[in-house]
Amino acid sequence: MNWYQKVFAVIFLILLIGFGGANVFFKYQIIIDEIESQEITDLKNSQNYKTITHTLDNILANNLLGKYGWNELFGLVCRAIGKNEENNFTYVRDKHDFLYAGNFWNTSQIEASELALRVRRLMDQTKPEGTQVIVLMYPTKYNEAWSHGYYGIPYNDMNYFADEVLIYFRRYNVNYIDFREVFINQGMTMDDIFYRTDHHWTIPTAFFATGVIIDHLNKTCNANLDPTGKYRDINNYTTETYEQIYMGSQGRETGVSYAGLDDYTYIYPKFPTSFKYTAHFRNGKKEESSGSILDTLISRKYPDYSNVYARELNNSYLHGVCLRDDINNELQQGGTNVLFIRDSYSSPVATFMAPMFNRTDLVWALYFTPKDIDKVLKSEHYDYIFVALAIDNFTNEGFPFGIKKATEEEQK
Repeated sequence: MNWYQKVFAVIFLILLIGFGGANVFFKYQIIIDEIESQEITDLKNSQNYKTITHTLDNILANNLLGKYGWNELFGLVCRAIGKNEENNFTYVRDKHDFLYAGNFWNTSQIEASELALRVRRLMDQTKPEGTQVIVLMYPTKYNEAWSHGYYGIPYNDMNYFADEVLIYFRRYNVNYIDFREVFINQGMTMDDIFYRTDHHWTIPTAFFATGVIIDHLNKTCNANLDPTGKYRDINNYTTETYEQIYMGSQGRETGVSYAGLDDYTYIYPKFPTSFKYTAHFRNGKKEESSGSILDTLISRKYPDYSNVYARELNNSYLHGVCLRDDINNELQQGGTNVLFIRDSYSSPVATFMAPMFNRTDLVWALYFTPKDIDKVLKSEHYDYIFVALAIDNFTNEGFPFGIKKATEEEQK
């Protein structure tokens, strides 16, 4: 090793140690508070060290001193040299600058036939109580029908697997809505459906999807919901659009310099609403509220945040996604009860549907066990159960119900 290499190594180590010390000094209490909020302080009694390690890694990464500046600098360099991926293909972009998760293989560890069988078992389990089960297949962001990808980039394409799942849904007579087909038939494009910087669909798309669900229930289940069309008429809602304000979860990882910003639209009713809402969080805490939809289910505080990285507008509807939500409609008492076994796509959808129902409950599928689901099903009578998941959550964890080894008779 030459003398100048030794000098560089010493300087680098001094800077690294100094930066680490400064990070601990300035961020120590914040890091400790976040660790405590995740309830992972007692490591000896935990059975899931992989999850704990991943959580700790995220906490430390998210509290890196000057993180946003480093993030923007890296994004600017990637943009300048024309890279179509960031962080070893964690995020990739297409020709129209939409961001996607990178994925080299199908992440589902369960066969399509078993997913369909689980839904069929749920249908059979709840049918004696008069409950009807409907699968809402939300689209994953990448789809050749509306995406314009670069050749060779590993976009998260789960559509072939989704098509296979639908074959078995039809085989087992499962009632479902494939929103990919709905959007394609409507001639909708990426700009109509998704944010550039986030994997979620937009609020106007979720409102449109709500109308599709109600029409489907009326057609296939004789639901007779919203006979006057009041709840599906956009003219009965206030629409507020904030331009170039939203940085989605994918954009926060790649930076404004790489991804840019999205517009964000709030949609909320002009007509009277009254709810009692309880949000249950993963850390065991809960939040109760009552009043109009803007006092309970929708939060309009995020546009006022000056820090674009802290402006998590995706949490505007039902806190983004909670472990469980209980929504009681004070104006529809004695009416229809529904349950969403869901992921984060359903937050705006359930918000728009809540004024039509007596009770709207939601459980976050990825964090519920089969015993948890059974307990929920026994606690309340539901007229409709929506298995409402994006395609990439069609996994073993996403379907925590109807789990048993398929018999030969079921396979026929």
